[in-house]
Amino acid sequence: MKRIEVILTQAIEEDFVALYEKACRQSFSKCKYTKINDVVGQGNTDPKLGDAIWPQLNVMFVLYVEEKFVPVIANIMKKLHKKFVGEGAAAFISDAKELI
Repeated sequence: MKRIEVILTQAIEEDFVALYEKACRQSFSKCKYTKINDVVGQGNTDPKLGDAIWPQLNVMFVLYVEEKFVPVIANIMKKLHKKFVGEGAAAFISDAKELI
């Protein structure tokens, strides 16, 4: 199992969710995620700090998926980067093991 953290500008959140849900339906998988709102930080684009100077915010999704689903998420991220050039969108992967 893999853990994927997806950090996005809030402006493209709906696009990510739509693509992820479509991919889940196509693979007959249950679409599972944890969403964390109001994520602040600095990546490769302008800071997203939710303040008067840098008012935008990010959102983060944490996904736990089978390894075979990793390329699907990578493809979603490629689509977002192509469609929303210059918007913040990043994904990070690590191994995960359920405790129970």
